[in-house]
Formats: sequence, C-alpha cells, structure tokens
Amino acid sequence: MKKNLFILLFLYLHVIVTGQSFTDISSQSGIQIVPAMGDLVVWFDHNNDGWLDFFGGTENETFFYENNGDGTFTNIIVSSGLNDIFPRAVAVGDCDNDGFDDLLISSFYMNEPPKVYKNLNGQGFEEVFSPTGISNSHRAIWIDFNGDGLIDFITSDMADRTKLFINKGNCQFEEATHIGEFNAGGTAAVADFDNDGVQDIYVGIKNTSKTSRLYKNIAGQAIQDVTYKAGLSDFRNTVAAAWGDMDNDGFLELYVANIGSNRNSLYYNKGNGSFEDITLSAGVSDAGDARTCVWQDINNDGWIDLFTTNHTATNKLFINNGDGTFTNIAPEANISGPTDGFGVSWGDFDKDGDLDVLISGHSFSVVLLRNDLDNENAYLNLTLKGVFDNRSAIGARATLFSNGTMQIREINGGRGATGQDAHAMHFGLGQAAKVDSIIISWPSGAVQKLYDIAINQFLTIEQEGNIPPTRFRLAYPNSDSVYQTSEIDFAWQQSFDPDQGNPISYYVTIHTPEQDTVIGPLTDTLNTIQMTKWMNNDSCFWYVTAHDGTDFTYSAEVNQLHYDYQTSVLKPIKGSDEDLTIRYYHIDPTSGTIRLEISSVTHQQLQCSLFDLSGRLIRQEVVDLPQGNSSHQLIIDSTDKIIILHLQTTSGNYSLKLIK
Repeated sequence: MKKNLFILLFLYLHVIVTGQSFTDISSQSGIQIVPAMGDLVVWFDHNNDGWLDFFGGTENETFFYENNGDGTFTNIIVSSGLNDIFPRAVAVGDCDNDGFDDLLISSFYMNEPPKVYKNLNGQGFEEVFSPTGISNSHRAIWIDFNGDGLIDFITSDMADRTKLFINKGNCQFEEATHIGEFNAGGTAAVADFDNDGVQDIYVGIKNTSKTSRLYKNIAGQAIQDVTYKAGLSDFRNTVAAAWGDMDNDGFLELYVANIGSNRNSLYYNKGNGSFEDITLSAGVSDAGDARTCVWQDINNDGWIDLFTTNHTATNKLFINNGDGTFTNIAPEANISGPTDGFGVSWGDFDKDGDLDVLISGHSFSVVLLRNDLDNENAYLNLTLKGVFDNRSAIGARATLFSNGTMQIREINGGRGATGQDAHAMHFGLGQAAKVDSIIISWPSGAVQKLYDIAINQFLTIEQEGNIPPTRFRLAYPNSDSVYQTSEIDFAWQQSFDPDQGNPISYYVTIHTPEQDTVIGPLTDTLNTIQMTKWMNNDSCFWYVTAHDGTDFTYSAEVNQLHYDYQTSVLKPIKGSDEDLTIRYYHIDPTSGTIRLEISSVTHQQLQCSLFDLSGRLIRQEVVDLPQGNSSHQLIIDSTDKIIILHLQTTSGNYSLKLIK
C-alpha cells in the first residue's frame, strides 16, 4: 500500500515539475518597459551576431532590446533610429538582400501608410519607402509573391482595403494593379496551401457580415478568390490566422482566431484544394475571444502545437496529441497568462533547443517566458539564406524526414495580429537519433536536398544549385471551349532561365486516363498540334513543361481539352509533291464517307482505291481534279474498322491507313 502511494506521489510530483515549463524572466533579463497598452513585439537578429534581439512598442514607448548572449538584454532604442515611430504592427525581412533584416512597420498615427525601414548593417535603421494611395495601415506583411528573389508586401488599411506592392529592387516598391482585386481587407496570413510552389493569401476580416477570404496565387501573376470553392467562408470576426501542418501529411491547415464570436475555427486541409472545419472534434474551439494564434512545436515531440491568446479569457496552449486532437496544458505549463496578448513572438533566444515566447499586450507591456520544459526530446533549428532567392528565405519550405515521419515548415513574413516569429524554422524531433534528409523548396522553384543531418544543432543553409525556368501560364486552347478542327493551335507564356540564361525547350503533354503523348522539344510558345481520336475524351487534359537543360517548370495550369472528334471537319495528311497536295481528310463514322481536300497544280486524274487489311480491293474510282483546291467524297461500303486508302496520280502515290 505504501509502495503504491509512493508511486502515485512520485507521478504527481513528476507531472507538476514537468508541467511548470515556462518561467517569467522579464525582470532578471533586464527588460524594463513601463506597463501600458502594448500591441507588438518580434524576435529578430538585427546585427547578425547569432543571438535573437527583439523590437516592439506600447502606446507610451518604442523599445529595441539587444541580446547580450548571457540571458540578458540591453535597450538600444535611442541609437536605433526607431525611437519616435509609434508602431502598431511590424514584419521582418531583408528587402534589399544585403544580409541584414529590414522592418515593415504600420503606425498608430492616423493617415500613415506602412513604412519600410532599412537596416544599416546592424548600426540602426532609416526610412527608405512609404507608399502612396493607402493610409491608416493597420497591418503589413512580407511575401515573395512572384518568386523573383525580392520580397514584396501586402498591406491592409482601416477602410478594409488590401493591396500588394511588388519589390522593384533596393527596397523600392510599386503597387501590383495587374493581379486583380482583393475584395477584403484585414489581417493577412500567407502560405502555399495547395503545394504548387507559390504563396497564397488568406485575409481575415473582422466582420460578421463579410466572410474572410482565401486568394490563390496564380504563377505569381494574378490572384483568384477560391474562398467558397475551398470551403473557407467564415463570418466570425477574424483578428488573426496561422498556417501549420498539424498531422504531418505535407499540407498546411489553417487556424482562424475570432473575437466577439462563439469560437475560433480550425480548417483541415484535405489536399484537394478544399478544407473541412474540424474545430470541435480537434478540441481547439477556444473562447471566440481571440487576439492572436500561432503554430509551433513547443515540446519538441515532432508534432506542432497551437498557442492562442484572448482578450479576457486565458491563453491556451493546445498540445498536439498526434491523433487529430489537442489538449490544453496552459495552466500546468504556467502560460495561461498574461491575458490580452496582441503581439506574440516565438524564438529560441538562449539557444538551448526549445522555443521561448515574448508576449506583448494591454496593461502589462511585455513578458518574456523562458521554455524550461526538459523532456530530452531532440530538435533541429534551421536557418535558410537565399542567394538567388530572397536572403531572408521568406516563402521557402523545408520538408524534413526523420524516424519514419515527415514534417514541413514555411518561413513567413508576418503572422498573427501584429507580429512574427523568428525566421529560423524549429523542428522537434522526439527521440530521433538523426535527420535522414531535408528538402528545401525555394520561392523560385529551386530545390535543394541535404542528407544525414545531426540532431540538436543550430544549422544555417545557404542556397545552392540551379534555378529552374520561370513560372508561366497557359493561353489556349482553354477549358471553356470545344475545338473541332483536326489541327489546333496551342499557346502559352514564355519562360526564361533566370540564372544561366540558357534557351528554353518546351514539351506539351496531352493525356487521358488511358493514353498520353508528349510533343517536343519545341522552341516557340505557339505551335499547331495534330489531334487524334483518343483525345476525344471528357477526361483529356494538357499542360506544358519548360526545360533549361538542368531543371524544369510545369505550367501553372493543367487545362481540360475539349476536342470533338465526331464533328471534326478535317484531318491533315502528311506528304505532297510539286503537282499535288492532299491537304486534309475526314471520316464520317455515321454515313461511312471520306471527305478529301486536295490542291492540284494542274488539271489531272486521281485514282482512289480502298483495300482491307488482307489486301482485298473494296472500292475503286477515278476523280477528276481541277486546278487549285477541290473537295471530294468517297463512299466506304465496308464494315471493316481499318481500311487502306491508296491515291495515285501521274506524279505520285499516297497510302493512308484509316480508322473508322
């Protein structure tokens, strides 16, 4: 009996000790910020010394704390050039690819647009860009929309307008008026939800009469509203959203944080372009009182967890159970408070292998909670540095394989209500002894692979390898039209080799479930293709592949091909001579006739003979050919499916195999 009580007491104490996984070290780390209404805080390494610093602000002050590398921080706001900007929201990214992260800041000042502040090699910041045509910006985030190696940005204002600005180089931007209209304004969250290599945009709207919106990125050239098609209409007053792969299947789920609502929403990515609301079955509805949300692996077990903050309700730390459900351990983990946290930023500031968190919110200013969970799980902290792609690697995805499991992470350029996590991708590895491989997918489409990586390390990977041809779109034939001619023009946009300048070869693939063909290499983007009977199929599709000699890029679309063989008028015949050209033929399977289109240079006679496959003559007749183009019909009085047509003139012979 005593032995059993001892075991129970031991287990209880073990739960209590391991449960207290977060410790408030704000004071001891040297953070001295006067309590006030506070909205933002973000981790980033401003001087590239390998230690995370943090920037943020309240209604009374702007602060910038440099990491001393010993668990303490020093406020350097006075010398930073950011002292008087009164920030409301911030995003971190290197907009000029000089190796130092710059800041994109939305202000509390009325009628202020978002502003870009250039990092002066770790020695302060200066304003270098402020767009016209948008004011009262309440949120702006970075995105590499077109994969050209320069980060762009999305911004929304208080009038519910969302705009995309394209980076023209050196942190100068131009509004992308060519991409189509955002019919929503709010807090954006960016991710590649359909795994086509480009970042898509979710805009959460704080409104109960308008739904939040999902915009699919079309080859970095346009946006398409797919909200209803994807099953993502949500009218619950969205204030933040975050993407993460909760079940390690390679597709990102979307968590939407709502305020003044009955609950938050978790949308499961089914991998076919659509989502399913699994909030209740997963156990993550929270209180509908949200401020922000984030996916991260808090306990390093290889499954990403979900952290949410609320206005008056307590914070929630939903630990992923690995079976599609979550358990809130915030009380045991000492992270139920502080409440009303607007800005939340996760990063490993002390480089001990687990993620710590900064929380900035109303009344309490900023709190630094150190992650003290010690469960002996392994980790990998991965930093990517673009060379052709943007230096911050915003939009890059890492797919990690270890111990028979797969995990994915994407580097975002802003998340949640006002902030962003550290750029480094943090992978919990559980009890894995090593990482088998990592596949890095860059925004340009470049792919980089690593093998046999040691665990429990901070690893920086610089981009290497060839950059594939640029993304391109199909022009025609389009999916909305029916084509009946036996020769069809196929056209698509031109693609380029962005790094080597090699010529591009194109290959057209036409396929049905039963048959396919590849036509190429082609050098032009407009080509006439001969159609065949098997393409008369409701499940016939086509796409184009561009090759630069090393890598390839698929066209952005795979279009359905509606070819009506039964009513196809003519079919071309290969072969001609100086006197006669057999231009086209067409078989009418109903009437059993052959229609010939012939061009003759002189007036002459044409002998037409039909044979079956055994060589038996079925029919023979002589046709009078006038000079020029003419049309003639031959009757096929045979039940054979395959017939040989032999055409003879004084100048040449033609033999064709016809399939009825």
